[in-house]
Amino acid sequence: MVMANVGWHLSLGATEVHVYLDDPEDSVADQLEVVDRVNVIRCDDAHWDRMTVSPTGTRQTRRQGVNATDAYRRTKTDWMIHLDADEFLMPERPIGQLVAEYARKGRFLRIPPWERTYLTSSAPQSLFEGGFRLPYVGKLKDDQNTFWRATPFLTKGLTGHSVGKALVPTGKDWRIGIHSPREGERRLLGDYVPEIALLHFDGMTPLHWMLKVLRYAHLPREVVEGMLGGHRREQVLMALRRSQSHARLLQFHNRLKVTDGGLRARLEARDMFVDAPFEPAEQIAAHLGYTPDLSVDGFDALLRERASDLLDRLK
Repeated sequence: MVMANVGWHLSLGATEVHVYLDDPEDSVADQLEVVDRVNVIRCDDAHWDRMTVSPTGTRQTRRQGVNATDAYRRTKTDWMIHLDADEFLMPERPIGQLVAEYARKGRFLRIPPWERTYLTSSAPQSLFEGGFRLPYVGKLKDDQNTFWRATPFLTKGLTGHSVGKALVPTGKDWRIGIHSPREGERRLLGDYVPEIALLHFDGMTPLHWMLKVLRYAHLPREVVEGMLGGHRREQVLMALRRSQSHARLLQFHNRLKVTDGGLRARLEARDMFVDAPFEPAEQIAAHLGYTPDLSVDGFDALLRERASDLLDRLK
C-alpha cells in the first residue's frame, strides 16, 4: 500500500515524498530508499528523541501532527500535504495549475474527501475497486433518511473523516495538524478546491477495516475517546460487540461500506455518489519500475502475518 501511494503521487509530479514509518523495522523502508525523490524517516527512539515526543505516551494523532510539522520544516517545495497511506489525490488538472488559480495569501487549500464504497457485498478482488461517496451538506434528519440504521456510525455519510486534508504553503511558522494547520493556537482558514478529490480508502480491504476498528477497540477507553470522533467510537463499540464472530463483523462492515441499489439511488439524488474507477497500476509502475501487488488476497495475506493477535480473537 505504501509503495502504491508513493508511486501514484510521484506520477502526479510530487518533487518530494517524505515517508514516516511507525515501525522502524518495516521492510518497506529498504524498497523506498532506492526511489528517487523519496525521503524515508524511520520512527525509532532516536527520531522521537529529536521530536521530544514519547512514542508510547503520545496519541497517534499527535504523533502524526508532529511528523507532518517535521516534514513541513524540512521540505524545499512551495506546497505540501499530509496524507495517510490510504489516501490518494485525484486532480482534474495538473496540481500546479490548480494551486496557482486557487491560492490566496495566508490561506491553505482544503481538499475534499471522496470515500471508497463497495458496490456489492461480494468479496472484492482489487484494492481499489468500487465507487466513491461524497460528504453530504444538510441536516441530521436528511442523513437519517438516506442512511437509515447506519446513521450513528457515519459522519456526513462517511465512515472516516469528512473534512478532507490541507494543502499548505510552506515557509510559514505553522504547525501542521492531520486536517488543518495552526499558527500558534489559531486554526487557519482554507479554501476548498473542488477540482481535486482526496480518495480515501478507509479500509483497503474488508479485513483491513475490521482489524482497524478492532485495534481501536482494545485501546484504553480514555485513549479512544481522545482520538476518535463520535461516529468512529460507535463503530468501535459495535465492532467489540461483534468481535467474536468474523461473519457478524463482516456483516457490520457491509452495512456501512456497501452502496447497494437503493442507497445508491438516494445518494445519486443528492450528488453524493461518483462511479469513477480508480486504476493507478500503470502510473505506479511507470515511477517504481514495477507494479506492486494490488490484489486483495495479497494484501490480506500480509495482514494475517502482521495481525495474528487480533485475528485470533475472531472465530
